[in-house]
Amino acid sequence: MKGFIIKEFYHIFRDVRSMVILFGMPVIQVLLFGFALSTEIKNAPIAIIDYSNDQITRAITSKILSSGFFILGDEVPGEGQIEEVFRHGKVKEVIVFESGFAEKLEKERQASIQIIADASDPNTANLVVNYTSAIVASYQQEYLKDLSLPVTISTESRMLYNPTLKSVFMFVPGVITILLMLITAMMTSISIAREKELGTM
Repeated sequence: MKGFIIKEFYHIFRDVRSMVILFGMPVIQVLLFGFALSTEIKNAPIAIIDYSNDQITRAITSKILSSGFFILGDEVPGEGQIEEVFRHGKVKEVIVFESGFAEKLEKERQASIQIIADASDPNTANLVVNYTSAIVASYQQEYLKDLSLPVTISTESRMLYNPTLKSVFMFVPGVITILLMLITAMMTSISIAREKELGTM
């Protein structure tokens, strides 16, 4: 066993390509995947439909965009164009402020914001909605400081393309791709081995 292990080490160390595969590729993959695979939301493109366009909606919009998590993507003229924008993959989320937002906060002490997310990727949709809701809640706490009576800014979220947030719609295409890659590599190696055995290499 000792002689076999020593022989294998000699084979590995004298072959530069084996050294690269054994030591170089894992290091590069760890570095790439460590920086590339991240669950954080950063600079996610969003669109804002502001029917009210008052001081409070502009302040909330400014707080959302200055958070570093979101950037303003394509403009959406109305709710009828939301699906088209999502279909082209230009934005991840659309925030809709109802008309008379500041007036409702002042008179009725309550106003609502609708958050529409593209749930074709359920994980991203969940993160985007949660981040936005947290920013709105933070603004509400700041806004309450100067008021004697409590006000409520409610956020209503809606998921397009995958309302139930089933992960199977995302994982199955990925698994099919991985299987195709594995099968292709296996068939190639089998073909090379067969040709080598038959002497037709």
